[in-house]
Amino acid sequence: MQINLNQLRTFFLVAREKSFTKVAELSCITQPAVTMQIKALEHSLGVTLFRKGSKTPELTDTGEVLLNYAARIFPVVEEMEYVLEGYADLSRGSLTIGTTRSFARHLMPGLLALFQERCPKVKVILKEGSSQEIAEGLEKFKYDLGVIGRIPECNRLKVIPYTKEEFCLVLSPGHRLAGRKQVSLRELQTEPIIIRESGSGSRYAVLSLLEEHKVKPSVLIEAGSVEFIKEYIIKQKGISFLYKPEIQLEAKMGLLKSVAIKEGPIFVQTDIVFSRDMDPSPTAKVFLDLVTTES
Repeated sequence: MQINLNQLRTFFLVAREKSFTKVAELSCITQPAVTMQIKALEHSLGVTLFRKGSKTPELTDTGEVLLNYAARIFPVVEEMEYVLEGYADLSRGSLTIGTTRSFARHLMPGLLALFQERCPKVKVILKEGSSQEIAEGLEKFKYDLGVIGRIPECNRLKVIPYTKEEFCLVLSPGHRLAGRKQVSLRELQTEPIIIRESGSGSRYAVLSLLEEHKVKPSVLIEAGSVEFIKEYIIKQKGISFLYKPEIQLEAKMGLLKSVAIKEGPIFVQTDIVFSRDMDPSPTAKVFLDLVTTES
């Protein structure tokens, strides 16, 4: 047995309004069409729902039983329709974005401010992780979309190139190369270089750059915390390549110094990524439209 929801809704309205004519007006259909829907429902269920010969619709015992169920179903249906309409017109809903810790602090605030100007009632949830962790989370539908540094093997994700963020060589002011205007990558051959953790987009970019110029540092130190890396550099234990906005405060305080690379500026490509297996939500579509317009 399958119940047609439109026929059930018509039955519910007739039972509630006690008028075929009024229901026809409410539903913007003819009165015969209302009668036909009731008869079709009775036929599919094999029961009689209204007593014959009554001037106004009068429920049979079976009709009373069905009305009790319909009275529980349609408030939920109406609530569902109301909520979904809100998601569609962006008057409510949420947007979950995965991004890296660095981008969460320096890249995302401006983007999210623009998004919330367009969708002030949408709740934004920002979650942090490495670029690889965000990519893997998208494949498991943990996020609506991600803003990450470019990493290899994102075959299961749709990728929209966004911006190129500048990274710089960072030294302690007391480092032997700190007084130079620019430094060749070859000169870093014997330096202990601190790199980000596995799965980081900047790690991939830095290692690719060093490999391209055939530079093999004497020591590579891996760290997941930018604060740890900065402290390590301040203590002259090593050097690193960091996202330029992340060292602005320490540079002003004279604790860190950035030095230009002779081979040119270092840029890490940032991408907007989302699942290939699911259409973006209405809120995600607005965000994607925003970043493609602003980039």
